[in-house]
Amino acid sequence: MKKFFMLLFTAASLIICVIPFAGMTFFASNEVIGNEEREELPQLVSEDGVRYDYLSRLGSWFEQSFAFRPQIISADAEIQSRVFGVSNLDSVVTGSGDWLFYSSSLDDHLGKNPLSMRSIKNIARNLRLTQDYVRAQGAEFIFTVAPNKNTLYPEKMPYYYSVKCSPARNADFLGSELALAKVNYCDLFAAFKNEDEILYLKQDSHWNNKGAMLAYNAILDSLGKQHNDYAAAEAVREKTFFGDLGKMLYPATARPEYNYEYDIHASYSYVTPTKSVEEAVIKTANPAAEGSLYMYRDSFGNALLPYFANAYGSAYFTKAFPVNLAADMGANKPDTVAIELAERNIDWLESMPPVFAAPEVTDHAASGQADGNGSITARISDVNMQLVEISGAIDSSLCRDDTEILVELSDRSGRQRLYRAFCFGADDGEGFLAYVPAADHSGQLKASVVTADGENYTRVLTEDISISTT
Repeated sequence: MKKFFMLLFTAASLIICVIPFAGMTFFASNEVIGNEEREELPQLVSEDGVRYDYLSRLGSWFEQSFAFRPQIISADAEIQSRVFGVSNLDSVVTGSGDWLFYSSSLDDHLGKNPLSMRSIKNIARNLRLTQDYVRAQGAEFIFTVAPNKNTLYPEKMPYYYSVKCSPARNADFLGSELALAKVNYCDLFAAFKNEDEILYLKQDSHWNNKGAMLAYNAILDSLGKQHNDYAAAEAVREKTFFGDLGKMLYPATARPEYNYEYDIHASYSYVTPTKSVEEAVIKTANPAAEGSLYMYRDSFGNALLPYFANAYGSAYFTKAFPVNLAADMGANKPDTVAIELAERNIDWLESMPPVFAAPEVTDHAASGQADGNGSITARISDVNMQLVEISGAIDSSLCRDDTEILVELSDRSGRQRLYRAFCFGADDGEGFLAYVPAADHSGQLKASVVTADGENYTRVLTEDISISTT
């Protein structure tokens, strides 16, 4: 009898293991989960001959296509989260009371791997350069950060993340630096922490519609723009919303949660053929409103879009990053530029700043010379072909936390011109990036890197370079 049960157990185990493969004939999975991209069935032979990555690609395809995939993933997730209190996905953290969080926000939550003070100052400086450019084009500028969910509701995180490396966060330091740099910044952290009601979704990484309305009002109040605050708008609380994290963790068994639906009497219409607020580029028009908006927004902006579209006569919303500010402002002529970015991604503004022509400095020149190691390269920008991207890095020893980096270039007439550069941390030192008009610079260039500490401008590196088109 014992041998019979062992054979029965072995047979059952084999059948369970075979079902995902054998069932593909009739029950193959054809849906992607979360942020996946669809893997197509690879071909062994292509136009270029035998594909040597065929087996690895076949494995990736099978991982997406085996039978009953959503059900099996959901069953595993239900067991691990409900019984053991952990997630079966590296990208999702299971908290208390069915709360879910993006694991990419863990460093901010724990105060782990913080940005250096130079990086914080670089972001503030890059945003100040962006604001100066926008205002030079005759528009107003505002920047805001959407708080991570666990920043506002840390008590919902699992207990084993309660011990923190530091209570300070990058966003705290950045807020202080933005005030010093006089960047028009809307502090949503303060706005949400003043609210007793929970305004984020349990199984989604974003605010609910009531939280989006709070953010919308705070941003337009900071801009001083008259707008409908929808204080009298009727809200219906419905349990019909499926969160992004819930659908990732439980693709077959995700349960809806409560969200608010507002009757805002929308008077805007889509100019672009828009099917969803998730789309990368959306244009709207509203004959009942005034003003024009250009807004970079990430996924937090999905819930913001209807409110802002209702508040402006014309609006352009983009998720393209880095932000092609020069081309987009030239095409849309906005009177307001807004940038909204999630807390967990604020470092993007150091490594991938907006694309526009660097401001030229005409009232200063390098007054000193220092020997420094580094590199300078020039190439036509991939994002905006009317601009040349000048980038490189210099020794970290040449820069303090607040040192500004500039680039000096010869133009077509041979005259040297000095430009303020974006700054960022690089593996080989302190990085810099400046976009200059291609119409003014071509071919061979004499290029120098200049550091500025207060009124002291020092040339630290000079090279002859040529502009690459690749």
